[in-house]
Amino acid sequence: MLVGVSWFCAALTHAAPEDGGLDLLLVNAQVYTPDGWMQAMAVRDGLIVALGSNAAVEKLVEHGTEVLDLKQQAVFPGLHDSHVHPMFAGLEQNSCGFPAGASRQIITAAVAECANRAQAGEWIVGGNWVGAVFGEGEQNSTFLDAVAPDNPVALTDEAHHSLWVNSRALLLAGISADTPDPQGGRIDRDAQGEPTGVLRESAERLVRAVIPAPSLNVRRQALVWASQEMLSYGITSYTVASVRRGDLEPLSALSAEGLIRQRVRGCIVWSPPGNELSALSEQLIEKRHRYAQPRFRPDCVKIFMDGVPTESHTGAMLQPYEGTAERGMLLIPQAVLEEAVARFDRQGLHIKFHAAGDGAVRAAIDAVAAARARNGFGGPIHHVGHSTFVDSADIPRAITAQLGWEFSPYIWYPTPMAAVDVRRAVGDERMRRWVPIRDAIDTGALVVVGSDWSVVPSVNPWLAMETLVTRQMPGGSERALGENQRITLREAFELFTGNGARMMGHRNEVGSLEPGMRADFFVTRTNPFDVPITSLHEMRITSTWIDGEQVYSAQ
Repeated sequence: MLVGVSWFCAALTHAAPEDGGLDLLLVNAQVYTPDGWMQAMAVRDGLIVALGSNAAVEKLVEHGTEVLDLKQQAVFPGLHDSHVHPMFAGLEQNSCGFPAGASRQIITAAVAECANRAQAGEWIVGGNWVGAVFGEGEQNSTFLDAVAPDNPVALTDEAHHSLWVNSRALLLAGISADTPDPQGGRIDRDAQGEPTGVLRESAERLVRAVIPAPSLNVRRQALVWASQEMLSYGITSYTVASVRRGDLEPLSALSAEGLIRQRVRGCIVWSPPGNELSALSEQLIEKRHRYAQPRFRPDCVKIFMDGVPTESHTGAMLQPYEGTAERGMLLIPQAVLEEAVARFDRQGLHIKFHAAGDGAVRAAIDAVAAARARNGFGGPIHHVGHSTFVDSADIPRAITAQLGWEFSPYIWYPTPMAAVDVRRAVGDERMRRWVPIRDAIDTGALVVVGSDWSVVPSVNPWLAMETLVTRQMPGGSERALGENQRITLREAFELFTGNGARMMGHRNEVGSLEPGMRADFFVTRTNPFDVPITSLHEMRITSTWIDGEQVYSAQ
């Protein structure tokens, strides 16, 4: 239980209005509120109207009130996932996939099986591979040629920042030794200058441009499936981290049709001048209001600052990667970045930066500071997403720039990405400050978390909450990463609830269970504050509610 907080507050915290009866009453519950644990909660017209003891709140019951006896189950405000890719997650359910961290042998078997099912010439698309499982020079197009000789193959890496393709895919994309690296991307090449089959960052688009796009119906099904999956974990609000042309229409329509129930923010990907997608991205941002719905707001711009600090070495670092002179890739010139950030800030658009390396984080903070100097303070609380590595000197700068932090702790999931790939790339010393969430919270800055699903295998927020507290693998482990950055379970809950709501701009509606707030909540059979912390990732939801309406049941 929460230390220093009374178990149940007996008094009624608010009386129901006299002009209507209750729709829903929860009794014999453990309701998590800012004022302590309550036994009962009353809802009318989608709003919380009373909290208190069973005896106090039951006085408000009238004919037609649905009374649910929760038998000591726990009730919490709905969770916010501040960084998720539902389209990718849904589409990948039917792709050529293999387990996270799969060996060369498992990848071979999986692709071979997909090739056996596919028609000759049909694309085989899937993933997610991790570079750490390959030796020097082992990962190339000929590896895939041998497994799928009659099909073009395109497999994404676990970070979704690199693409591994075979010779047929290279041929269809027109990629050869003479193809220049695109702006913001890199074609890996062998000693003779020939493409190896691994494409980094924006170079992926050379191949993706020739892969047949999934139909609108398939994309709709993918989004609905992913949203339902999130409801099963108590996620009632989420931010789509990278919205592109094919995402806006189905997100808007499904929200309007009630097939996506959550409150959703969409971050439209912005491409800088000189990029072939620049004009299109500007058009989508200009037309954003056409897609807005009561529960869908495309009021956010996504800016990619760098890649990822894996074996690709595309994350922009202040110091070179281990054993190299490489510092990664800053994808946008600072002057161009600052002009765009100032413009979007002036228009009141929220900005989500992808910044994994400490060099990219610093560039993002510099851009926001420049925008504040030009436009003044009081604009949106922009935020740096991922923040995998942050120089200690930059942590307090978020306060002066009115900037928020978003961290991605789900990479604790047992795959080689953090423990092997990233560690190998940056070295043990820098791993001591991997995901510096404790430091960020201690400054008083706004801090949130996002899964980055489907970059990680599961959208399970309990996995993140557990490992934020332990800094160990789910279930506990001898080894910890950045253990000096541990936080408390109560702090972890606030990142997912009140802080997430603030970042999404609807803290006046959701984020806590209080009278006058919308009844977005979920129910757990056991109280997460009563179980061993190393079992938190096994927590299960029994029901999820939005505006007082049940939108998920485990029954």
